[in-house]
Amino acid sequence: MNTTTLMASVDEVVASFAADSATKGPLLPLATLLARLRSASPDARFWGAVGDAMIRNGFAEPAAAVLAAGLQQHPQNAELLYLRGNALRVSARYQEAEQEFRAALALAPRHRNASLSLAFMLRELGRVDAAAQVAVSLWQHQRDDADLTAALLEFLRECAAHAAAAPIAMAAQTRWPQHARIAALAGELALALGDFPGARAALRRAVELDPGQSSAWLRLSYCTHCDDASDPDLLLLEAAWTGDSLPPASRICAGFGLAKLRDDLDDVAQASSVLRAANALARAASPWDAAKWRALVERQLAARSLPTLEPDSTFVPVFIVGMPRTGTTLLATRLARHPQVHDRGELNWIASMHAHLASQDALTDRAALQAIASLITTQVRRDDAPARYYVDKNPLNFRYLNLIHALFPNARVIHCRRGARDTALSLWSQHFAHPDLAFSYDFDAIAQVAADHDALMQHWRTRLPLPILDVSYEALVAEPDAQLSRLADFLALPSLSELAGADYAVTRVIATASVWQARQPVYTQSVGRWKRYAPFIPELTAMFQENG
Repeated sequence: MNTTTLMASVDEVVASFAADSATKGPLLPLATLLARLRSASPDARFWGAVGDAMIRNGFAEPAAAVLAAGLQQHPQNAELLYLRGNALRVSARYQEAEQEFRAALALAPRHRNASLSLAFMLRELGRVDAAAQVAVSLWQHQRDDADLTAALLEFLRECAAHAAAAPIAMAAQTRWPQHARIAALAGELALALGDFPGARAALRRAVELDPGQSSAWLRLSYCTHCDDASDPDLLLLEAAWTGDSLPPASRICAGFGLAKLRDDLDDVAQASSVLRAANALARAASPWDAAKWRALVERQLAARSLPTLEPDSTFVPVFIVGMPRTGTTLLATRLARHPQVHDRGELNWIASMHAHLASQDALTDRAALQAIASLITTQVRRDDAPARYYVDKNPLNFRYLNLIHALFPNARVIHCRRGARDTALSLWSQHFAHPDLAFSYDFDAIAQVAADHDALMQHWRTRLPLPILDVSYEALVAEPDAQLSRLADFLALPSLSELAGADYAVTRVIATASVWQARQPVYTQSVGRWKRYAPFIPELTAMFQENG
């Protein structure tokens, strides 16, 4: 049977089932369909096509039954096992789905779709380590496919499985030295793991192969502290910024990267000039919606109290909040050196789930809140070794402390503070990919968000019984032992203060703009940094008052 004839037959079978189901319900039409297929004894391809079409038309449960019947006639067919796994996954029968996917892979280890479906399902279930293992196994069987390799590297990065991805990236660079995306991913992975020479080589290779690898330009500047005006990375970024051949996104990233290296050299005048131009380009590309922001703040200030769930004593999240660039990464990396603390990085679960609940008018629905709490708990706990505390260091979670308290009344909140002018300058000096941070390209917007941050934090303190500990960036870098002792008391972790002098090379994955600084011994050079820039950026003194 050729493809056209096959699909016509499949369409007729599924259309007939759908029509009968609409009037009789699915059970009798399913029995009729199964009898018809069994009597015809079609080949495995036809069984699979019918099952796949039923899944795509919203009949996942009946599709699982059809594919089970097909497997009775073709028990060793990996494609049928994969398709039945998909039907079961759509039906939320995850354990059975996993069994079918793994059975398919036992028969056909190179089965790409079965591997990817299993990996994505496991990640959705919070089984991130298991998902990463499936991705690595697929690469071991399909290592001659460059585009698949790049997709798997991206998947492993999203799973925070940087250590598992690194050797794949190294092998892939050797196998495909002209593949710019693989080079960029290899550089990003190496940078997050603290392999700065490896990251630098890969990122340079990426932008040389394809100047459109925009983020690679910026990450290149994170690979070192520039102390030589003839540094080849500085010259490369300078040429990219002053030239006219880069795509707009790449030119923006090159500008912020160049300004960072100029700052390393204490060339504040040139850094300021480049930053002013780069921020103007970034504002045009990612405009900040001030009205939408103000509406959110007003809604939160006026919001009624949310019902509070019973706490789960086995899951205690720690939320590090505050204005971005106030030491959240520094603090999270120090905490994560304790064996009973897992740093999950900057998660977007709280913001996305608040938006979801608000869109459903379900913020006060206890059942909906319970479902969200279970989902977040699963995603944050994951399937690695259990811990006493799980850290989410997304600073913008300060917007939603009411939801955090409702979901996790046993949560701990660490509030990072930093001098207003240093914070403003640091924000204005960074390029952020997330639209929630588009305010950082404009001093007016930074000032408004900072004021609203203060108002919201004061509001939450008066309305919520959440334990909140303020940590000053200036105090943390000046007296790390004393501040870690305060954190130890707050979290009841008696050995935390011992980590103040820990080996900084052992810091695990860091994927933020603080990737270099957070791996260095604590230093105070960033305190009062704004004073160097004040003659060139008068907005710092005109628009911001120091808050200590």
